Amino acid sequence: MEYLCSIPTSYREGTYTHEDFHEDIEEGIFFDYDDQYQILTYTVPNLEDCREISLYQISDKELIETLNVTYDQDGTLQKITARLNDRELFLYVHYTDSGHAKQELKNFAVRNADAIVEQICAFKDVAARLFVEYFCDGDAYDFHAKIGTAAQKEAIEKEYPDNKDIVDSPGDYPFDYCYEGDNEAFHILTACAADGEFNYFQYTVDLMEERIREKAVPLLPKTADFKFICEMYD
Repeated sequence: MEYLCSIPTSYREGTYTHEDFHEDIEEGIFFDYDDQYQILTYTVPNLEDCREISLYQISDKELIETLNVTYDQDGTLQKITARLNDRELFLYVHYTDSGHAKQELKNFAVRNADAIVEQICAFKDVAARLFVEYFCDGDAYDFHAKIGTAAQKEAIEKEYPDNKDIVDSPGDYPFDYCYEGDNEAFHILTACAADGEFNYFQYTVDLMEERIREKAVPLLPKTADFKFICEMYD
């Protein structure tokens, strides 16, 4: 890893680029970059567990050229954004309290779930199962939906006639109809919320799962024994 740039957590009010910070920074966000694998790594500040974020297939040139850093009137770092892979991405966001964090994550959950619902609604076959799967190990976050068709379910039943529960296992269906939203934003926006005794990851998952259940399931062409299944995988 090579040092790329650093952003102070306190500065004068305004919006800046990385070029505005020349002095030595004691407290801030320090961006490291693996040029060989195009991996950006940094640690979210002001959290007890100091969560590290790694983003893959990131252009260091694109990051440096589009980085924007915003401070409020008190000089507190509010957000860091960059335009990466043709979209704006929040690299850091400051939540004032737990209520603010919950509201911002709720807003994201609605947007992300709706993007997945839109993809699901383009499905024209007959669905036997709609799975929602999610995962988090601290370094990687994943949330996606997956459809198992009636034909796929029948094939699984024929292959495993003595295992009645296997048709409810998403891992036994192919990835022909797999739909995901913005997992990078999910990772960053959740990691910026200090957990304490509240699990912001599960909070966001539950909101997305319920919205997909409510909006996508009624619109799917379904078998008589259709099931909606949500589970964490490892």
